[in-house]
Amino acid sequence: MTAATTWSTDNGFEDVAQDALNSKLSELHLAWAMSFPEPEPFGAAIRYRKLDALTVAEFRTGRCAGRLPASVRGGEPCIGILMNLSGQLVCRYVSGKEFVVGPGQLTVWDSEIAKGFEVVDPHRELYVLLPRRRAPQGLTRTALSAGGAVAAGPGTGLLSIAADQMHAIARELDQLSDAGLAIACQALLDTLDSGLAAPAAPARASLLLQVRRYIEDNLEDPDLCPTSIAAAHGISVRTLQLAFAETGTTVARRIRDRRLSVCYRNLMQASATETVTDVAFRWGFTDVGNFSRIFKQAFGVTPSSVLAASRRSEPILASL
Repeated sequence: MTAATTWSTDNGFEDVAQDALNSKLSELHLAWAMSFPEPEPFGAAIRYRKLDALTVAEFRTGRCAGRLPASVRGGEPCIGILMNLSGQLVCRYVSGKEFVVGPGQLTVWDSEIAKGFEVVDPHRELYVLLPRRRAPQGLTRTALSAGGAVAAGPGTGLLSIAADQMHAIARELDQLSDAGLAIACQALLDTLDSGLAAPAAPARASLLLQVRRYIEDNLEDPDLCPTSIAAAHGISVRTLQLAFAETGTTVARRIRDRRLSVCYRNLMQASATETVTDVAFRWGFTDVGNFSRIFKQAFGVTPSSVLAASRRSEPILASL
């Protein structure tokens, strides 16, 4: 299991501390070119955990600024989710747009259009950083639109729930297994994706709710697919696909992701005689090799390792 780590500049001299933060941000975030106000004392601390290309962290810092060199934007694009807990943060884009993220607000950004940031007073944040290829399509569109900061406190619906999820992930960073951390982050991405999406028309929203319930009730059906779902609801496959288009995913991916989550839960609770093949086949996966591959992509661990851990009665915390 990967471990949560705490790093800080508290014991370093001023110039050493600043150089150390430059290096640490390049490792955990992006290779920002940092600058610091003089002669103001400076300090920073990061509590973080890395899982493959995913980073989850709690970050606090004094006044500073960062600029993203064009060469950094040439690498693999990534998506950042930032929840501001205290202080003021100014974000800048290559288009010239800038906005302030205040306490209780969050923003989603993309590395290819980010230009820089400025911490204008002591600041504390939670953030998740992941490759763009692993983010929901809707969330990617939001990040690329450079829409600014949004309120995520009580009364903001799904955005408030997403903020609570970020707080919970940070709180449980030491306790979550790798698979549990992957599941919790995926739940955050899905909630945030839905919370930031433009409201669907009432009829389409109602259809989406019906279809999602139908998928949950029929996950064990090996014939569950867009065609069978459309037929069950008396609509065309095209209409079904359009209903899901605004959610940033597809019908087939929704079925696959929900089956993977149920398989993970089943493997945690498997009987002494059940195998990975039994669980995979039960939930509609007919190719065990492919199942193992996409399971690891989703959760960061293999299904056989989850099964083995459950046999040893090891605690694997996850929120499905």
